[in-house]
Amino acid sequence: MLNEILKVLNTAVAVFVAAGGGFGVSKFLKFKASTEKNDNIKKALEFASQAVLTAQAFLGDGAVQQQAAAAELKARLDENKIGDNFTEAQILSYIKTAYAREKANGALGAVKPLVSAEELAKAEAVVSSTPETAQAPTAQ
Repeated sequence: MLNEILKVLNTAVAVFVAAGGGFGVSKFLKFKASTEKNDNIKKALEFASQAVLTAQAFLGDGAVQQQAAAAELKARLDENKIGDNFTEAQILSYIKTAYAREKANGALGAVKPLVSAEELAKAEAVVSSTPETAQAPTAQ
């Protein structure tokens, strides 16, 4: 009789430990997955900021810059082997978020275009659509 009670008690303890262990492992795996997901999102936002700042250096309108930034972000995510974790919509969302953040902190105003407005105006003055009015290049 005592032997039977010990067997039942042993089984109850084993079930309790197994359930508790399973719950603990499950909780640990969920925490690890959420931490990894958060790290991936942090990386994506960091890469998005860098992509936005780089795209602002190109001539073009906002749509061209947005597409260039999105393509650069996708490439960086793929390089880091996490690109498959993000949809195209998420990537565009991160680009828009990064643009808003960089605009708010003034970083976009500090980005210099590859060709300044002054240099562009000088080039347009030299190049004309009709040969009769085109200025001859000057030697420097």
